[in-house]
Order: sequence, then C-alpha cells, then structure tokens
Amino acid sequence: MDLLSELDLLLKKNYSYEYQFMYAVEDLIAEMRDGHTKFKTTNYSTLYFYQEFSMYSVIKPDGTQQIKVFDDSIDPSTIDCQVIYIDGKPAIDVITEYARNHVQDSRDLSVRFNYALASLSFGARDFRITGQTFTFRTRLPTDPSTSYTLNCSDRISNITKEWRIPTGASIDTFYAPIISKYKSSYINETSVGNASLIFDAIISRFYVLQDFGIVLISTEDTQNFTSDQTIRFLDDIVVGFTLLANRGIKKIVLDLSNNTGGVVSIADFIIKLLFPSIAIFPEDIKVTDVTTAFIKESSNANNSYDLFNYRSFISTKTNASFNNLDEFIGNNTYIRGGTQVKYTTKAFRNETIEFLNYPVPPKFPWTEENLVILTNGICGSSCALIVQRLAEVNVPTVSVGGFPNTRFSFASFTGGTVVQSSSVNSFLDAYPNLNNFDSRLTLPEHFVLSFTVAEVYSVNNPDEVMDFSYRPADYQLYYDERSARDPSSLWIQAEKYIKKR
Repeated sequence: MDLLSELDLLLKKNYSYEYQFMYAVEDLIAEMRDGHTKFKTTNYSTLYFYQEFSMYSVIKPDGTQQIKVFDDSIDPSTIDCQVIYIDGKPAIDVITEYARNHVQDSRDLSVRFNYALASLSFGARDFRITGQTFTFRTRLPTDPSTSYTLNCSDRISNITKEWRIPTGASIDTFYAPIISKYKSSYINETSVGNASLIFDAIISRFYVLQDFGIVLISTEDTQNFTSDQTIRFLDDIVVGFTLLANRGIKKIVLDLSNNTGGVVSIADFIIKLLFPSIAIFPEDIKVTDVTTAFIKESSNANNSYDLFNYRSFISTKTNASFNNLDEFIGNNTYIRGGTQVKYTTKAFRNETIEFLNYPVPPKFPWTEENLVILTNGICGSSCALIVQRLAEVNVPTVSVGGFPNTRFSFASFTGGTVVQSSSVNSFLDAYPNLNNFDSRLTLPEHFVLSFTVAEVYSVNNPDEVMDFSYRPADYQLYYDERSARDPSSLWIQAEKYIKKR
C-alpha cells in the first residue's frame, strides 16, 4: 500500500463532518490488517456503543455453522437461540462481511471472524466475555438499531437491539456483562469444568485435568505495574510450572486464547523458561534520519535496556555485543513493498540486560513432545512471539473457532516493539538535540498513531519477516454450546494432539 498516495486521495473527497474524514483515515490504516499499526482520534472514540447483546458461532455435528446468542442482558431467554438473519440478511454473511471490512487485528479472516463474536477471556483473575466487536463498538454506528431474527426451539421471533450509550448513573449496570465476572455453572473460584486450580499467578493460572496440566496465560502486559510487581508475577509463573513438575505432570496445554500481548521481555522470559537453550527471534529497525538520530542519542545516554541503544542487543552474526554504533546500524538493504530500504544489523535482545532482576527458573522436564498450544487466533504481539517461537521448535498448535474445515492462524500481528506518537514526543522531550525533528513527528494531542518500530525474523527461516507470515495452526477445533462456556472442554480436545502421550 502506498499510504501517502492513499491519504492524498482521501483529502480530495468531500466530507460533511470532520468525524467522517477521521473515520476514513482510520479505515485506510486498518486496511493494513496490522494490530500494531493504528490511527485513532480520541475525540471520536471516547464513547462506547453497546447493544447489551452478544453472539458466538458453533459448528453442528452435521458440519453446518450457526450464529447463536451468547448473552443478552435485556432478555436472557434468547440465550442460545439461533440467529438466522441480521437486518434481513443471513447472519453468517453479515458477521463475515463485518469481519472482512471492519476488524483490523489480523490478516486472517477467520481470526477477524472470531474477534467479531463473543468468547470467554481470562484476565484480572476472572473469566469475562470479550471480543463481540459486532455489538460493542467505539465508532458511531450508521443505524440506530439492528434487527435480529431468532430461532428459539423452532419458534421464530424478531427482536430489535438499539445502540446504547451509558449515562453516569447506569455505567456499572450497563457494562456489567463486560467488566463483571462471567457467571457460569462450569466456572468457579477453584475449577473450570473438571479442571482443578492449583495455583493463581495473577496473569496466568495453573490447572490440572485428568492426567495433564493447563497453563492459562492471559497477558504479557505489566506496564501498569511496578517493576517489583512484575518480578512477583514472573516468580509466580515459575512457581506454577514448578508445582506441575512436582506433581509429575507429563503433558501441558498452553492456552493463550484472547491474549493480546504486552511487554516483549515477558514473552522472551516465558519462551526461555520452557526452552532455555533456544534463541529468541532476532529483530532489526528501519534506518531513517529519525531512527538514526534516536539510536545515536539513546546510545550516548546509555540507558539500560532501550530499543535504540545498541548495547541492548547481541549481533546474530557474531553472537556478541556490538562494538560501536556504526556496527549496529550497518549497511543492510532489503526490498520492502517493492522499495529498497535500509535496516540495522539483525540482533537478539541482550538477555543479560533484558532479564536483569528476573527470577532464574529451574530446568523443567518438558519438551516439544509434551506440550500443545491452544488459541482462538486472538494471540497478538508478545503473545504471538511466544507461540510462533514455540511452533518453530515443533510444539503442536491448535486454533479454535473460525469457519468449518478452514485451518487458520494461531497468532496475530507478530512483531517487535510498538510505539505511539505520544511516546515519540516524550523521547524528543528527553533529548533536546532532537528538537529539529519536532515538526515532522508531532501530532495533535487527540490523535494517536501507533506503529511497529522493530520487525522480527524467523529463526528457522532467517529471511522470513514474522510480521508478514501466515502460519495456520496444525489442527482446528470448534466451539459448541458447552465448550464456548466451559474452556475445559477445549482443553480435553487439545490435549489429544500432544505428541508424547
């Protein structure tokens, strides 16, 4: 995509209101289908529009796919009714069209289809309903309501769901289905289905079911916590794995469904915890006048683990630290989008710096033959780094959901460090020598542009840029009325794909 040319075309169009132009810019960036690269204007995305209603997809025993009601805060009697039509059109077609044109966080349509619908997510120590972007939006809907034709036990009915915005007095009630703990007969404080909780590690949980273990990893995002809290979380993860090992658990399902990523060093820590001898994905940075200036300033300041400090990296060529700035910048040219561009020398993040003060885990007994990865494709950024790297050492992968008999991605927008425009401005403020770049980088405060600075490469295929890779899972599972609400049903199915049984 020639982004500058496309932006020029948008400027030549006529818009009745400013928000229409801003939405057009958002849509253009969204066409890249990269969860890291986004444009938002906070002026037009501060409100939430919700129908207090969510849907999910099941595959019936005869192979047909249905859209069904997952939750309905207004009329719970509709739950598990089949949604036949949406605004008079087949429900499957409407959800698919929405996923194709209005969900950006994956290049795989099956993953975007999962984003459009509801599923259960573990986070903040509870399970909640997540996804459901078809009925929960931050953009002003084009119509005030949506009509749904339902089949409830062979009784056909039509309902209308209005788009609603909460008032101050109704916020807690309005958002209850999203922010509150999901109430299910299958899930409680100590178990999921027949799986028993053995340790709660805050950002992860450890269960035992039958003769195998489950490690549920909800996020790698610890940016809102102190460094001491982050280390505590990592200590707890080590404790959880240790408990599984001490119990003699030989098989583990790693469930990273609805994990949208976080801090790269957390991902690297989890990878090395399970496979201490393997290398993490190498990365590089596009060389421009701006990034070169950033690299020079950051390296001169010698901040500990800094994206632009060459001392934070180990050369893939020498497996040693870079001797100087020029060696790090190098003279490496590649073709990207038909254009010749320059990148820094490929490098690994320096684990001595990256893992400073992190716990040192023991050697665990599991190999790729004892593990299986389960996701619904919504496993982005740092989560994708984990599952993609483990897949390269032949850990089997399983994706759940999507379309019938259509294997799809087990990860989304694999990539290196992402920054926002506000972060760039903070960097400029920290280094007065870079003030001459202000006019090129500063955006109005209510505009937010995020983008990937470092791209990562496959270890097995050194020229493969992971940001652009398409890797379908080895196996596919489907939701049904039980497994959509009881993750242990999916864990039992995924366990069957572990190699060493």
